[in-house]
Amino acid sequence: MADLLENIFGTLFSPASTFRRMLEERTSVTTAAIVVLIACICSGAGSILTQSAFMSMFAEFPGFEPVGPGFEEMMFSPIASMTLSVVFGFILWVVIAGILHVVAKVLGGKGAFTETLVLMGFAMLPNIFQAPIGLIAIFSGGLTGAFIAMGLGGILAIWVLILDVLAIREAHKFSMGRAIATLVLPFVVLMVLAFILIIVRIFLISMP
Repeated sequence: MADLLENIFGTLFSPASTFRRMLEERTSVTTAAIVVLIACICSGAGSILTQSAFMSMFAEFPGFEPVGPGFEEMMFSPIASMTLSVVFGFILWVVIAGILHVVAKVLGGKGAFTETLVLMGFAMLPNIFQAPIGLIAIFSGGLTGAFIAMGLGGILAIWVLILDVLAIREAHKFSMGRAIATLVLPFVVLMVLAFILIIVRIFLISMP
């Protein structure tokens, strides 16, 4: 437990050196899975609270209906939101780590998949602050709470991306430039494919 707490605090405050030490100590995938579970639970709790904050925002505009009379019934229940957060969190962890590992290998990376998986799991740690952000949004209330949730949520997303880059760099003994390229390349490929599909669809529709 002491080692887990040390790795958690190290990831948040001195990630590069902590990632190197975790690789040397061969931190297990099970330990990373515990971190991912904690991050997913906190993220799910934050989503539930933030959802409430956005709903209260509409109260500042009397007579305004956000979608329709059944809007509230369409929102996920707390149990469903938490379950989806955990399930999709684990799926995304494995899938994204797998994709980035393959890209890193193509770019000359030397790390093993388990190393990528462990460090990418710990890179999700900033999501533990989703729950406090949700509480701040609730207590702030209305439009203010909604803007706080969006602003702080954006900061957390950037923090996670930075940790992702560091995780890739340390796992694959990369330069910072190659680590960034590993993270960016899959998004570029997806955008190019999406653009090609749009062009092909437009072409097919325009055909007589």
